Amino acid sequence: MSGQANSVLQQEMPFDTVMRQSPLGMAVIAMDGTYVAVNDAYARIYGYLPSEMQGHSFLMIFPEDQQQSLLRLHQNFLTRGGSLSGEWEVVRKDGTHSHVISESACIRGQDGTDRRLVYVTDISLRRKIEAELEASKIFAHAVIDGLSSQLCVLNENGIIVSANHAWRQFYIENGGDPELLLRPVSYLEICAAANGSQRRGQTDSSDFPEQLKRVLQGELQTFEIEYPWHTVTERRWFIARACRLPGVSPARIVISHDNVTALKNAQEELHETLRFTRKIIHSMQDGFMVLDKRFRPVEVNPAMCRMTGYTESLLLYSEHPFPYLRHMASEELTQLFHQIHDATEREIEFVITHPEKGQFPASMTVSRIYDEDGEVMHYIAIVKDITERRRVEQEIQRLAFYDALTGLPNRRLLHDRLEHCLRGSRRHALHGAVLMLDLDNFKPLNDHFGHDAGDCLLIEVANRLQTCVRASDTVARLGGDEFVVIICELDSETGASFELAAQIAEKMQQSLTIPYQLRLRNGESEKVLQHHCSASVGVALFAAPEHHAADILKRADQAMYQAKERGRNRICFADFPPRRQASVH
Repeated sequence: MSGQANSVLQQEMPFDTVMRQSPLGMAVIAMDGTYVAVNDAYARIYGYLPSEMQGHSFLMIFPEDQQQSLLRLHQNFLTRGGSLSGEWEVVRKDGTHSHVISESACIRGQDGTDRRLVYVTDISLRRKIEAELEASKIFAHAVIDGLSSQLCVLNENGIIVSANHAWRQFYIENGGDPELLLRPVSYLEICAAANGSQRRGQTDSSDFPEQLKRVLQGELQTFEIEYPWHTVTERRWFIARACRLPGVSPARIVISHDNVTALKNAQEELHETLRFTRKIIHSMQDGFMVLDKRFRPVEVNPAMCRMTGYTESLLLYSEHPFPYLRHMASEELTQLFHQIHDATEREIEFVITHPEKGQFPASMTVSRIYDEDGEVMHYIAIVKDITERRRVEQEIQRLAFYDALTGLPNRRLLHDRLEHCLRGSRRHALHGAVLMLDLDNFKPLNDHFGHDAGDCLLIEVANRLQTCVRASDTVARLGGDEFVVIICELDSETGASFELAAQIAEKMQQSLTIPYQLRLRNGESEKVLQHHCSASVGVALFAAPEHHAADILKRADQAMYQAKERGRNRICFADFPPRRQASVH
């Protein structure tokens, strides 16, 4: 990427945002081969999470025998320039091999260090399709070659009156005497000679002469017979057809022989391919369905049965085509069918009701199969249980808005809750309060007994604070030993709101002064540490629209520091209106 292009991109959208949201696999690799940055799409190609690749060498995705040469290519690219792109065989986390195509660009960081930006696309499916197309071409050529016919024409006495080049060549290649073809010869005579040469342990076509006699005598108009004609080195199969031409005088009989060995082999290969495909479908961990154009399932795999809790017969033949969707109203089901018909590559999310396990979230990706007229004939649906994915998404959401140690709302969610409380205060004309708490003498506990003791104390403080407020109020942790409590909808009168806030602050302070029994683990052993703790509390009343969130938090913080300056374990109120200072004790 040129410097100018990179500058423009950074102005329009930060590069890390582009990389994170890109559907294309992207990674940044340092000179020593270490991943500096990896996006989700890149990690997903190799079956990893980004965190499992970050900080590790990019050689982790390549076979061992290629790693050193690839490292040299990487370093030469960064030092000498040039091009580094192409198709690569890679090793996924589960050990399976796949193929990718990549492009590289040299980027220079603010520290002046060159790194390689690599763009990767998974081409495993493309390679598989190419291989299947090649196999299909080979199969098609084999079938066409097998349909080449050898033709000859007989008179009513069975004498050969005409034969094409393919028949003559076939006759000679299969041990026929070329001298016989120099004079009028009976086809039955050739058959007898051929059967004689085949009697040395080989299967013959003795039924053919008998059927041909019936055609010559007018008892049959036509017949077709398949027969083996094996050699010492090859097993071969043929189809012979004889037909008395109607309305032709004198009578003529056309005989054709077609080598169908390739066709029979191809049929067996096709049957084997179908058996193999069915094994693949049946071994899939995801649910697999084939739906007809009316959206009724015509095939399901065992994983679909396990996922839904219904047998194959119930899924295919029950009156309700989707028994695991009985919870859906008819209009919802119709909407789902519309989504299936309109779906291309996007996922359709819905809910499955298992008869024993209850409901769980699922996703479906759909592809279409068309007939010769371009009309949809079938839908292929892959169904996944996304319970774990939803859990991970919820966990990510939790980590974004909640403190990892105490489970309390973090600073980001605190601001959202405070804005919500301000809107409620404006709507109902009620005061609210923000209480800022800082634990007294927290640092000595951490320094003397370690962070485990400090963490235990913080968790217990969080639990106690939550017992002192209503479910509609918010207890949050700002970090360290600082906590914030938002009390909504106190009273319409300032004085009454002041008293209520003071009562809540005193209740919290009393709760926090109760001795703590901190359980500390050291390997298999556990000891109980008794600890005494207090808190300095700053309280700021507010009434929308007179106050803004940032101002309220600032006033509560200032009041909290005044409480500390007055000897700790105190409660101080910020001015309301902000002119005079109020202190509880």
